[in-house]
Amino acid sequence: MPPVVPPTRGDGLTPAQEALSRRLRRGCAQALAGAVDSGPGVRGLCEAVQQAYAALDDVLLGLDFDPPVACARGCLHCCFNQVSLTPPEALYLGIHVLERFSSEERAAAAGRVAGLLDVIRGRTRRELGDIRHLTPCAFLRDGACAVHAARPLACRGWNSVDVDACRLSVELRDPLAPIPSYALQRELAGAVQEGLLEGSAALGLEAGYLVMTRAVALMDARGVLACAEDWLASRPFLAAAPR
Repeated sequence: MPPVVPPTRGDGLTPAQEALSRRLRRGCAQALAGAVDSGPGVRGLCEAVQQAYAALDDVLLGLDFDPPVACARGCLHCCFNQVSLTPPEALYLGIHVLERFSSEERAAAAGRVAGLLDVIRGRTRRELGDIRHLTPCAFLRDGACAVHAARPLACRGWNSVDVDACRLSVELRDPLAPIPSYALQRELAGAVQEGLLEGSAALGLEAGYLVMTRAVALMDARGVLACAEDWLASRPFLAAAPR
């Protein structure tokens, strides 16, 4: 993502907001660990991730941002990024695609992923930021997110109060262009993501970050359910992904 600058009211976190972030992280960690540990496999994993996303949505709905967040359907400038996600997020996304996309839609998305892999192969996350204008998300379709309900936390946390700043960042191919945004929304989404990692690690499951395109490519190649079963059995998931 481009660097951020504070909106007009500033974006430092108060002690109460930091405490909220900690509670959200702990709650998501405990929910994931409990759901996966007690059962029913892949479905329990999906329910836990869905609950984590819903918890974040509920918190964000109760916040009053002034000026308001400008993000809306049809604003796709931040979709030119290679976002990172955790194994629970990746598997939830993969199962969403498997269940909601037609075979033709899955094939089309797989083709876009393959093209992106050619561009990002061997590049670091910092290098990916420098070429983000060349890497639109594989799930960007008709100017909107085709997996909006299952989008990763990096997408849920990103926000802007200035659409023009976002547009110029892409049009000018300037990854360092500052984007006015709220640290609180990013912090809370990050807390949920950390909670998912902590819950995974508590069960002895692989816990780390992977670029979404690489995770999707792995699930396309091996099958999302096979990847989910491996991860739930403490076998490598992220380590097997293409670089």
